[in-house]
Amino acid sequence: MSGRRMLAMARKEWIHIKRDPRSLAVALALPFALLIINGAGIDFDVTDLPFAICDLDGSQASRSLREHLVRGGLFRLVATVPNARAGERLMRDGECLFVLVIPPHMDADLSAGKRVAVQVLLDGSDANTASTARNYLTGALGAQSAQLQARAQGRLGLDVRPIHPPLTVARRFLYNPAMESRQFVVPGLIVTILVILGALLTSGTVVRERERGTFETLAASPVQAAEILLGKLVPYLVIGLIDVGIAICTGALIFRVYVAGSVELLLGCSLVFLLCALAFGLLISTVAGRQQVAMMAAIVSTLLPAIMLSGFIFPIRNMPLLLRVIAQLIPATHFLRITRPIYLKGVGLPVVWEPLLILALMACVLLALCVKRFRKQL
Repeated sequence: MSGRRMLAMARKEWIHIKRDPRSLAVALALPFALLIINGAGIDFDVTDLPFAICDLDGSQASRSLREHLVRGGLFRLVATVPNARAGERLMRDGECLFVLVIPPHMDADLSAGKRVAVQVLLDGSDANTASTARNYLTGALGAQSAQLQARAQGRLGLDVRPIHPPLTVARRFLYNPAMESRQFVVPGLIVTILVILGALLTSGTVVRERERGTFETLAASPVQAAEILLGKLVPYLVIGLIDVGIAICTGALIFRVYVAGSVELLLGCSLVFLLCALAFGLLISTVAGRQQVAMMAAIVSTLLPAIMLSGFIFPIRNMPLLLRVIAQLIPATHFLRITRPIYLKGVGLPVVWEPLLILALMACVLLALCVKRFRKQL
């Protein structure tokens, strides 16, 4: 093997790399981006868990229990509800993760040395977070139960042999009683697949015209830029909706994950999200110089954020502030706030209108940027 020929081929390859600076930038920035996102975004510790409390006892012991949970820093009290049904409504709307129901006569039963069962209603739509919250809550109640019983008996001057633990937890998971991972993974996968597919479908549309030499003809035609871009989007919107239907049927037939809410509402929200994803891919196509670069940029800019920063796997509340801000700029974050509640909780438009409006605004902004960028190329 000749060293001179090998060095000549290496020099030739380096010239090609220098002539494609975007590919070089992606190759250099990708390891850095992966390291930053994985290092800062992955956090298996769950903190700041929102909960509501239904205190049917109203005693000093129940107030002490509530203060103990809030003081620990793991739980955040968002509401005090008069009954469990009101707490379920808050959980259904995504306001809290679980509802703690303190039974009546808890203080008196603790004073008498009896075992008391408190009820915890957990939102099982996110099985990982719910399981972690259950373990944290069980530990917190166990640590506090003996102290509550000792204080109650001390106030009455009773000498009753304590029961360990005097407080037990009766848990019930809502929306995903069996705590099956596929119940919340399938809606998240639909979001991830659609955002990647949408960006890939349109990422090569404009740049492909340049490579084939037909862009000049397209630019010289009397059709306006907005008409050209929207005309290119329509076929992909139809394909995307077909993919949504396939995903829903696959989830039901293979994984037995069914839509608890309105399928029509889910399809309508998917249409808005697809418009957002397709517009993002189209924007990449107007910027990239080659199809390969456009496809690589579409994959990197959609796959990693959709998995790591959208809340699909890791709760957004546990991320650093900067990543939480970035997460709000990712369309998949807001679409996930739509699919999971519709799939698992059966909610309607009054609950999901806010993330739907955000997606619509994002789609309008992305389309406006596409038109502006396309006009610069004319």
